[in-house]
Amino acid sequence: MNLHIVPDNTFSNKFYDNLLELNLSGNNKIVVRTNEEKLKNIKHALPFAPLYSKRFASLVGDTAHYKKVFIHYFTPLLYRWVATHTFQELNWMIWGGDLYNLSSLDELCYEPLTLNNYVRQDWSAQTKLYNLKVLLTQRPFQKKAYSKVKNILTWMTEEYKFALDHLPINADHKFFFYENQLPYGRLDGVIRSSGSSDKLSLIIGNSGSPTNNHLDAVKFLEDSKISADLYFPVSYGDARYISFLKKNIKFSFGRVEFIERFMPFDEYLNFIVSADGLVMNSTRPQGYGNILMMMYIGKPVFFNSKNISLPDLNAAGLKWFSLESLKSLETLKNDAGNKVAVMNLLSHERLLKEYQILFS
Repeated sequence: MNLHIVPDNTFSNKFYDNLLELNLSGNNKIVVRTNEEKLKNIKHALPFAPLYSKRFASLVGDTAHYKKVFIHYFTPLLYRWVATHTFQELNWMIWGGDLYNLSSLDELCYEPLTLNNYVRQDWSAQTKLYNLKVLLTQRPFQKKAYSKVKNILTWMTEEYKFALDHLPINADHKFFFYENQLPYGRLDGVIRSSGSSDKLSLIIGNSGSPTNNHLDAVKFLEDSKISADLYFPVSYGDARYISFLKKNIKFSFGRVEFIERFMPFDEYLNFIVSADGLVMNSTRPQGYGNILMMMYIGKPVFFNSKNISLPDLNAAGLKWFSLESLKSLETLKNDAGNKVAVMNLLSHERLLKEYQILFS
């Protein structure tokens, strides 16, 4: 029997769906860690409880009895729990925020305008209290917790290397990826054709998270005099940062629109299909659901050239563009070759094979 500690997140739905598809749910116990009185994002009737509560301990039982334990989203709040429990094999499924946004690494994620005008000016009481709580109750257990991790699970080799280079951890790498609500190979059946527009349209970032470095991206577009309408998806993220963006984003060469409404998956898919390209100005991997969907349908994705995941895209044969290449409209031609590369890397069929290896 394996144990999975997961957050109350929509990605946990698809993970459990795939276990069900392979008839592996009986060999994989899932416990959701949440402080809420009911699950908000998970559709399945999974057991849940606050971390460190008696109910959580009762649901989990003796961790030493499980063949494998998988932590999905290894936040600092889990350090003490991991350090004080015994495991036959402990695995960490990286989500991104549990690595790049650690307090010791967070500033590596930002470009100058975002760092100086927002991140270093953000003195929210909530952030301060969280950091203090981690410092007092969890940080003393960090080294011991990481020492228990046997495997880091991610589809990106560079992400694995980043973890080894920046954390007190010595673990092996195993391939794994979280699947979107709809696998890439099934996108063709729900995509509607989009009408053409005389004005270039660009989606900027994937969320209301400052790691998108929106200010720096827009300054580049402004300085380069790129004529385009800009669309900012902010249906989720940091509310303070989203408010900051609305007050501070100025662009002279096209319309600016913030997409605040949460859209059903098929509607959101057709929203990105209608755009001419996606701008991801993050230096860390994020928004790969959006990125790979755009690549699959042949739309260009423009990256910050510092993004650590670019070698993984190169290794997979995925064509990407630098932010600077936006100065040439030739880059906006559709690239059908990426569809094959996405399927070779992250197809549903490959995922099911990996599940059999990892969770049987």
